[in-house]
Amino acid sequence: MIIERIKSIVLLVLVSLSLLMTYQLWYGQKPTHLIAEEIYERVIVEKPRPLAEVITPAQIVVRTEKGLYLMKDNDPDFYRLWAVLSQQLQDLDTDAIIVNQTGEESARNLLTVYMQPILPAGSDLPWLPDFPSLMIDQIEMLSLNDIAWLTLSDSSNDTKTKLLLSPEQSAELWDLIAGIPGEARIIYAPLTPEKLIGLADQEITMEESIYLPQEPVYLDSLIIKPEVIDRDLIIKTFFIDYNLARIIEEKDGGMIYTDGERGLRLTNVSLEYSHPRLEAGQSTMSYPEALKNSSSLISYHGGWPVNLRLEKLGLIRRGRSISYEAKWRIYYEGYPFYTNKLSRAIFNDRGLIHYTRTLFFSEEQFTEIEERLPVADWFSALQAALEKYDENRPARQSAIKLEKIELGYVIIKLANAYRGEPVWFIQIDGHKYFLKAHNLDLINGEDML
Repeated sequence: MIIERIKSIVLLVLVSLSLLMTYQLWYGQKPTHLIAEEIYERVIVEKPRPLAEVITPAQIVVRTEKGLYLMKDNDPDFYRLWAVLSQQLQDLDTDAIIVNQTGEESARNLLTVYMQPILPAGSDLPWLPDFPSLMIDQIEMLSLNDIAWLTLSDSSNDTKTKLLLSPEQSAELWDLIAGIPGEARIIYAPLTPEKLIGLADQEITMEESIYLPQEPVYLDSLIIKPEVIDRDLIIKTFFIDYNLARIIEEKDGGMIYTDGERGLRLTNVSLEYSHPRLEAGQSTMSYPEALKNSSSLISYHGGWPVNLRLEKLGLIRRGRSISYEAKWRIYYEGYPFYTNKLSRAIFNDRGLIHYTRTLFFSEEQFTEIEERLPVADWFSALQAALEKYDENRPARQSAIKLEKIELGYVIIKLANAYRGEPVWFIQIDGHKYFLKAHNLDLINGEDML
């Protein structure tokens, strides 16, 4: 009887010790040497940009006596103009509002700024902080009788706000425009409906303003290098304790890290992160908050190079869930890089759902011939694109929508190197065509990186 009681006591002690050790294993503090080896602080690759530096215009059109100059990202004159104009929008108050104005039809348009993504302005924002909320998609500077003002267009509610510039502010912009070196710039002109007559059996319409070069443009192929990703550093931005992640090595050298909920794939030229469980969330954050969030995401997970531009920010729906999608693009001397591998982030109130990053940078220009040849003119490029469009389009009676036509570079892999091929990019009714800029040969999607 006594022996049985002793056995029961010993068994109870053993069970208690087992429970205690299990609790310690799951919830107890880890030994210091294990913490040092397994737990990593979440690192930040780069400090996020302030909101005033997150958005840049899609393009700036400057009107001079010589003609129109078209400026885009990675153009020094573009940066200088936008820096001054952005600062003036931060300094202006409601006293500058023009209520009644006469003779505006005689005013001279000096420049037009096209915002994409839209520029938010108003209370608690860097731009026009004393104003009610505005969503600015276009800014014009006009002048009449030595008086200059800005006209801000908000297409969300079809309103225009006019703000008088002080003599000092207008002089500052005048001096910048006058200081643009005209001999180094190409003259552009707007594409008008009259120039499209006869190009197709049906009417061709445009959804946005398109500006095209009016003189020869010389573009060489570019020697391209992909962004070098610090694997150890980038992994730590996604996994606090990535030692617990399972690692899968792919045949092509890619590496996949997963903890069962999240996954990160790294290759020699790109990264792709996914956290599917967060897709069911919603986005209740405001547009300015989403802008700040996008800045944090690109900065935390790889950094924000100077020639990388936020190209798009908007809401997307997947089933019942709503998330924000941000897209970025690299520019070289005002010309965009096109690639099948996007740099984008999808996020909502629950966190980062999906993130891909593929960036290429130009090392130098490359030409195989001594004599440089200009690219094909825009009219021939558009004709070639319309021919491709006619080959596959269904029978229809409605007008053809010309959505985009611009010069840029397609990233192509050749053996062990990468090249930026000059192209005309033309988008018609959602169909995208990349035509080699010099001979207008079509580049198939599978040939693009």
